[in-house]
Amino acid sequence: MTILNMIAADEEISQLNKELKEKTGQSLGFNYDCYTGIEDYKEHLRECAKDGKIIIRPQDEAARNRFATVISRQ
Repeated sequence: MTILNMIAADEEISQLNKELKEKTGQSLGFNYDCYTGIEDYKEHLRECAKDGKIIIRPQDEAARNRFATVISRQ
């Protein structure tokens, strides 16, 4: 089973994503560059749902900046 299949089958992740979507209108997708695994993703999702906002972590910012030069050239 792939990581994405495991995420799709996880009831807690589904519930947390639903809660976050209701509070913010946004969802938190899984990105291999930002998470060390499902538990790391789930913990970040719990924090975001609890706070009612998408929390940008340092590793999220680093992943986004990695592609900034490519995006700016277009």
